[in-house]
Amino acid sequence: MKRFTVLVILMVSLLCIAGCFSDDNLPATTITPDSITIDPKATPYSTDTLASGTPTVNTPVATPENTPTNTPRPTTPPETNIDDSVLVRVTDYIPGISQKMMYATTENFTGIRVYDFTDAYLRYGTVKKLAFVVEELEAQGLGLLIWDAFRPLEAQQLLWDICPDPTYVSNPKTGNRTHCRGSAVDVTLIDLSTGRALAMPSGFDDFTEKANREYSDVSAEAAANAILLENVMVKHGFKPYANEWWHYADSVEYSVEETYNPAMPIVWEANCQDYINLRRNALVDSKSIAKIYKGSTFTLLGWTGKFAKVEYNGKIGYVMGSYIKPSLKTTNGYKGISEYSLLDSLAEVEITDSYSYSEMLSDIATLAGKYPDLITVESIGSSEQGRDLPVVILGNKNAEYHVFIQGAIHAREHMTSWLLMAMIEYWSENNIQQYGDVCFHIVPMSNPDGVVISQTKTLNEQQKAIYQNDKKAGYTNATQSNYASSWKANAMGVDINRNFSSGWDKITERNAPSAELYRGAAPFSTAEARALRDYTLKYDFDVTISYHATGSILYYQYGKKEPVNSLSKSLAQTVKNVSGYTLTTSNGVDGAGYKDWAMEELGIPSITIEIGCEVAVLEEREVHSIFSRNYRVLPAVIRWLMTK
Repeated sequence: MKRFTVLVILMVSLLCIAGCFSDDNLPATTITPDSITIDPKATPYSTDTLASGTPTVNTPVATPENTPTNTPRPTTPPETNIDDSVLVRVTDYIPGISQKMMYATTENFTGIRVYDFTDAYLRYGTVKKLAFVVEELEAQGLGLLIWDAFRPLEAQQLLWDICPDPTYVSNPKTGNRTHCRGSAVDVTLIDLSTGRALAMPSGFDDFTEKANREYSDVSAEAAANAILLENVMVKHGFKPYANEWWHYADSVEYSVEETYNPAMPIVWEANCQDYINLRRNALVDSKSIAKIYKGSTFTLLGWTGKFAKVEYNGKIGYVMGSYIKPSLKTTNGYKGISEYSLLDSLAEVEITDSYSYSEMLSDIATLAGKYPDLITVESIGSSEQGRDLPVVILGNKNAEYHVFIQGAIHAREHMTSWLLMAMIEYWSENNIQQYGDVCFHIVPMSNPDGVVISQTKTLNEQQKAIYQNDKKAGYTNATQSNYASSWKANAMGVDINRNFSSGWDKITERNAPSAELYRGAAPFSTAEARALRDYTLKYDFDVTISYHATGSILYYQYGKKEPVNSLSKSLAQTVKNVSGYTLTTSNGVDGAGYKDWAMEELGIPSITIEIGCEVAVLEEREVHSIFSRNYRVLPAVIRWLMTK
């Protein structure tokens, strides 16, 4: 198991102590003026790009975005009825501004991407002030380059986890957190004629005395440029910070944005037959405070277990997450943020609630051919009926960290296979390797024989006998077709996730082959469990993740062994931060699951993620919310590995 060395910890500590930080800035790799060149001919994202279904979050960070210097640009945002407190994408209202979001790259002191979006977002009131700054600077042939703007609380939490010293880093729970308010911006000056950054007292996040506003030990040119920037920013309503020449906060203090993240669609709509209830609390029996009719839009504020917290017609409440989807409708006040679905970027993996074994094999082959530098395909073994169990290796096999992910170990939970394949395509297209040196080993379908039973709703003679035995034992009164659809076990009637050695002797629910819960004649008696075991032992995995359905919850505990339980809880909390799933310590089973074995026998931090809100088999209408809540799990795991 890889661990950060004491040397790295000391280096981070020294960086934190190197100088005084603003209330929510951290030291980062120094970016000097000479290292930044802005292409004056580059074209920025347009609002048409977003409306056409191409999310800006999908675009890898490469070079700063700009507009041609000879393009007419509005000097102030257009008159709208948008409230000053609304968060907007800056380039939608100041298309002439340049940006290189440093925490959306690895070019910062953490060495990782701190957040998953590549555009600057600020309060509309702050943007209006910034527009006047741009107008005045353009008259002098100068422009602004944004390095950081709105920062989600989860990003602030990550920075705090790395350097938890309130002297230097704003506590995400109690600090001032001006970046989390969407009213602070880190900027520098560029020459519009050349696209190059002007000389400044220091690089970005260079926390030495050079960065303060005394300018006593810097060149006259750098001091003059910094003073010019300060004068213009202050003139138009920004407050400077004494120890950072690049940091400015709006003189108007907005509230901390508790839930918003630009990496997620914010405008959603009711995806139902008639209407959904807006409930006062995140409970199915909570009082309804409004009805949201099919197609009506609302603002997504966050996730809590099975429920989405939303704002609709001025009322804040909760709706069931299985009946909503991102809206493609333009909603005034959120221009440039939400008019897309993340799934629009998928070209190969099609949306379905019955993702088959043959579709998976075809998509794996297609993606491996499309992304040969990112994807390698191997086999971990075969199922009881001889079906191959492919593993998709996403990333460099010689990476420092390795993560194992498996899905559909329970047959009727085959939505997890679709999800993992969709994530593989998404992060192949968007190059997951830019987040860090981590290799993901993904088995999308651990139980293909069972999946075939569930999807075809057919049983062979042996399985029909199991059905009759379950009926006699009182385990089911379903029709044979419905019984087959709800099948969880492998083809032999053994629950693979009850067939691992840790706690196997405590599993006593059923003593004969069944559609679910039967542990098997002995640990690892199934071909599928042996294949998962052997492949796990082949690599020194740093994390394992098991995808199941359903419940919108996270399991992270098994036994009392340390430090694996504490590490698993920390990992689960990280995943909760991006998914909104509820942390749970026990699933009512004493053991014998893959996660339990990986934790107890191998000491690998491991979690189980239960997707979806309804009873499996999950329906197609849940795919949008499921993908939106899970696609950032992979970069979140990378961040956890590189900062734990």
